[in-house]
Amino acid sequence: MPLDPVNGPAQPLTNDQQKSLQKLHQAAQQMESLFVDMLFKEMRKTSPPVSLTGKTSNAEQTFGEMLDSKRAEDLSKTGSLGIGKILEQQMRAAVLGTPPAAAPAPAPAAPSIDVPKEREQ
Repeated sequence: MPLDPVNGPAQPLTNDQQKSLQKLHQAAQQMESLFVDMLFKEMRKTSPPVSLTGKTSNAEQTFGEMLDSKRAEDLSKTGSLGIGKILEQQMRAAVLGTPPAAAPAPAPAAPSIDVPKEREQ
């Protein structure tokens, strides 16, 4: 039986929970793909619209957009950026219907140092 470091022994997941987690994984992956696709579109806007044959045609623009979408989808499937994984971790408790794990305590604030002002003479 796997152990949960916060709550003790972990309960086995029901079939509904497993299906929900699978849907969550797919949704997080699609969200990452959408984000990366938007990133590619913005990056493409910064480059001049010129190709080897001169001005970029509509067909070349369409092909470039389709290629960017496919690259974004493939990149999200690798999980190398980690955006989908983070989304999945944040939404896991809501999908399973369990209370979220306790958030780590914030780091203590740095002590303030009072610097005396120079005396006026």
